[in-house]
Amino acid sequence: MKRFLPLILISIVFASCQEDVRFNTPGFQGLKDDVFWRSNDTRAYISSTGQLTIEALTPFEEITLSTSSANVGTFILGTTNVNNSATYSSSFNDVLLEYDTVAVPGPVSGVSLNNSGTGYSSGTAVATTGGSGSGLTVNVVANASGVVTSVSISSRGNAYLAGDIVTVAAGNLNCRIRILNTLSSNGEIQITEYDNVNMTVTGKFKFNAANTNNSPFGGSVVNFQFGEFYKIPIFPSM
Repeated sequence: MKRFLPLILISIVFASCQEDVRFNTPGFQGLKDDVFWRSNDTRAYISSTGQLTIEALTPFEEITLSTSSANVGTFILGTTNVNNSATYSSSFNDVLLEYDTVAVPGPVSGVSLNNSGTGYSSGTAVATTGGSGSGLTVNVVANASGVVTSVSISSRGNAYLAGDIVTVAAGNLNCRIRILNTLSSNGEIQITEYDNVNMTVTGKFKFNAANTNNSPFGGSVVNFQFGEFYKIPIFPSM
């Protein structure tokens, strides 16, 4: 029972957080490494090319969320698409910490089918070759014609980079998958409402971001989960 108590307390705190965000306009909050985090000031901007940027500030910290557009939808982080990203920084007592969802080596977090291939059969823990790392195995679903219709991660391996192309080692060796992101750098920003009349944006976010300034005073990864932003005002582009 003792091991479940912290989880119960976090659930209670987050339930309160969800209620609070409904009554704060604007509101931006979440759990940073399992500790409640809320901004003091938040604002958004849309560039001339349509890219959305949200800046959330406390006296010593800043979170920046960026998406390729303000349209309702989900934007995946930690990929080779630098238009979709999240950063966190803090500066306290002359200690600067900087984190970013850049492409960094690590165990695979997400994959996508790049080429369906031929001659495959459905199977589990199928080996792969190529890419920056090693040890990735996947579960394969193939149709009656031997064409792969979907793949999912079985074993994450290590030292892969977002954008790596790996080959599924079965069939005719022509099914290839793309590494989307790694456990050290991933997440998503979900825009649930873009009000272009009152110029506000609402949504959710979660991410792992890697330590990019190699500060020994911070961990290698910072984690945000259960993040919400509510009716953040959109200001003229910077």
